[in-house]
Order: sequence, then C-alpha cells, then structure tokens
Amino acid sequence: MEEKLKAEKIKITPQRREIIRILTELEKTHPSFNQIYRAIKETQPTVSRSTVHENLKLLVQRGIIWSFNYKGETRYEMSPEAHVNLAEFNGEIKDIENKKLNVKLNEIIKILNEEEGIEIKSLLVLVEK
Repeated sequence: MEEKLKAEKIKITPQRREIIRILTELEKTHPSFNQIYRAIKETQPTVSRSTVHENLKLLVQRGIIWSFNYKGETRYEMSPEAHVNLAEFNGEIKDIENKKLNVKLNEIIKILNEEEGIEIKSLLVLVEK
C-alpha cells in the first residue's frame, strides 16, 4: 500500500500509515468513519477527527481506497476493482467475489456508463431475509 502512496506522491505520515493498517485489518467489515476513528485513537490518542476525515478523503480522491454510503454512514474499503457489496438485513456487508457475477457486473457498468453517463465504482445490493 505504501507503494501506492508513493506513486501518488502522498507523504507517508504516521496517521496515514495507521489508517491503512486499520483498513487492512478491518477490510472485510467495511468500517465506518467512526469505527476507523475509534481504532486509530487506540494507538494515536491525540489524533483529531478532522485529521482522520481529511486523510480518508485524500485516500479516496486518489483512488487508494473506496468509499460508499450505507444507512447514512460512509463506509470504507480497500478493494481496488469494481465489485458488488452485499448488505444483509443485520447490517453486515460482504464483498461478492464470483466470476460469473463479475462478468454481469462489468456489463451493467458498461451500459450505465455508455448509455446513462454514470460511472460506477461500487455496487451495493440490499438483501432482506
């Protein structure tokens, strides 16, 4: 991950290194800002909410991490490729990694981009059980 930061000419600060570590550790849970902030406060108690927010914003803008909204919260993930996030009724969010589904997803993304002018980075599917 540090290679991506260097390639984007982003200085590697202790806060950014810790945010990347936390996102890597919590990758499968698609953590919210508050979850990331609480985790970083454990190792860097003096870090401010605005520092964490601005660093997350920079990492998203540069394409190093992804963000999406779910139930009024911004969630973050490390997945670099367009994919499906499946949100279950209990709030758990999972990445769906299925070759057949990815082919269909790429077709949907292409149609939305070419015919509707919409650029898709992440697709959230809600499932109620």
